[in-house]
Amino acid sequence: MRDSRVGGGVRRGLFILCLLLLTSGCSAVWSSSPAPRTPSDAERLVARADALAEDGQGRAAQYLYQQVAREFPSDPASATALYRLGRLQSDPTGGLRNYRAAYMAFSRLVTEYPGSRWTPDARAWQAMLSDLLAREDDTARMTLLLRWREEETAGLKLQIQQLKSIDLDLERRR
Repeated sequence: MRDSRVGGGVRRGLFILCLLLLTSGCSAVWSSSPAPRTPSDAERLVARADALAEDGQGRAAQYLYQQVAREFPSDPASATALYRLGRLQSDPTGGLRNYRAAYMAFSRLVTEYPGSRWTPDARAWQAMLSDLLAREDDTARMTLLLRWREEETAGLKLQIQQLKSIDLDLERRR
């Protein structure tokens, strides 16, 4: 019986010692934590551009994203700016639809920031936009061919009218 009391006392003492160590260790960790990090100028500009894009001010947002990419190339926020610029330019409802410019923004992101968290998404966007641009080129070619055929048809209709007129004149003379 005496052994179990001694074992319980030792356990209790160890438990109290652990609690003391934990509480003193935690307070040391809490007191030595760094001050909150302030966002960089590039991050603040990206946040402002995000807010502008959200409010439907795409042109202003586009300008700020481009400014970040141009003026802060070493800041990680530049990768975010390029990604969001590409998304903004690839949105068909945003009024800024420019698939070629979007493709270029994503290409720049993949090339200049290969380790960015946005790179996998940018590669997927590149593939999709590449296919879309090829389809747009095909459509433009087909539209041009259609116009040419319509002009050719109009010319043939005119020739038919002229031939009918000549034929009627020949019949009258007989």
